[in-house]
Amino acid sequence: MLKSVSIENYRGFFATQKIDFAVPDKIRPGSGLNLILGPNNTGKTSVVEALMLDQDKKFKESERHKDGNPVIKIENIAGNITTITNLNNGSPVTILGGPHGIKLELIPSRRLWAQEFSGKWEFSTLIAESARTDIRKGSMLNLGPVLSKILSDDQLKAKFDSCMKIVVPHFTDWTIDTNDNNSDYVKYKAGKNFHQANLLGDGIISLFRIVAHLVHDESSTFIIDEPELSLHPTAQKRLAFLISELSKSKQIIACTHSPYFVDWHDFVNGAKFIRLNKHADAQCEARMLDNAKDYGAFISRSLHEFQKPQLLDTVAKEILFYDKVLFTEGQEDVGLIRKWCEKSGKSIGAEMFGYGVGGECNMKLFLEMAKDLNLKKVAALYDSNSVSFSTDSSAYPDFLLKQLPTEDIRDKRNRCTNSCPYGKDREGTFSESGHLKQDRQNSFEKIILELERFFSQ
Repeated sequence: MLKSVSIENYRGFFATQKIDFAVPDKIRPGSGLNLILGPNNTGKTSVVEALMLDQDKKFKESERHKDGNPVIKIENIAGNITTITNLNNGSPVTILGGPHGIKLELIPSRRLWAQEFSGKWEFSTLIAESARTDIRKGSMLNLGPVLSKILSDDQLKAKFDSCMKIVVPHFTDWTIDTNDNNSDYVKYKAGKNFHQANLLGDGIISLFRIVAHLVHDESSTFIIDEPELSLHPTAQKRLAFLISELSKSKQIIACTHSPYFVDWHDFVNGAKFIRLNKHADAQCEARMLDNAKDYGAFISRSLHEFQKPQLLDTVAKEILFYDKVLFTEGQEDVGLIRKWCEKSGKSIGAEMFGYGVGGECNMKLFLEMAKDLNLKKVAALYDSNSVSFSTDSSAYPDFLLKQLPTEDIRDKRNRCTNSCPYGKDREGTFSESGHLKQDRQNSFEKIILELERFFSQ
């Protein structure tokens, strides 16, 4: 299996960027899962195709840099390193250090598969297709022989069907038939009748392809390109659950734009969340979250926090996909700022994180997470009585940290007993009913203007 890959002077990558991969521990869901995330055109496909390079390929002129030869180093879990490069900036691929011995199997979600087929299945069928294919192309995949192999093995067929039913509960059955032209074809059962697989929706066709790859072999490292394509959000969640379960024993790499494939339980169990960036459309950079840091411990604790389920929900997971983000202390900050901007025709030019970070004490954790994701445009808004504002400002000088002119976003009247730690009124920038107070208007609008300028630079 893969331990790491480093990429230098290849396509959008210039300075060496290293990615470490999670390895399954046979016990915990998600332990062998690797999510490659990031905006479009940040190098996800380049990472996949760098892993798939072999002696028969060439470095195209557009893939090489004039200032240095491409160098791709692939390390397996035994510590053996294979270096893929060229000589004198030419196109032939040169492999140093011997083959890495990793069976890399690409599941290219962009491609349809032909439901009619001929020919027998061999393991090399998929490996050859994966290794020789530019995943940006949309040619047909010859999946039929693989499905034929699965159908001929009762255990494989049962495993395939059970996996399909996890994602598509109404899934019933499928088989293979032969038409009068002596061509085999896949049939899918709907209700009491079978029909040809070419009548299936794109999402079900995609699931056939993904599940067929994942169940037929135990020894490969699987790369899934955009598993979310053509899938309803509920199906995405179910497929993410299936992939997490299978990654107990399989090393799986998934390139995705969907927060539904992000599960913090996987992260706590050892999954790697890898973020790719290309700031100002310049050079691709790779970063990853570290579950050994304080925010990893916070995430682990929060998974069992029943009073604040929103802290790590789907909206909060979107931080992994943002390029500009504003953190606030609480959910009222998010609601009131968003409401005021809509009413005033203003925009801060960034996404607001979830429903707030759950209090000032958590702000540093999320700022550190943003730093590890290599986000450049990050701002945070604190209350005026914040005790950590000064230290956080020093720790994150590249981020814009601001304070409200008041000790809370909204007026809070004391309805507690004298023993309550919040046993006093708190003044807000907005009234108790949620209207911006006239005497705070100038200072608040100044903050919004600074945020707008910061995010637009």
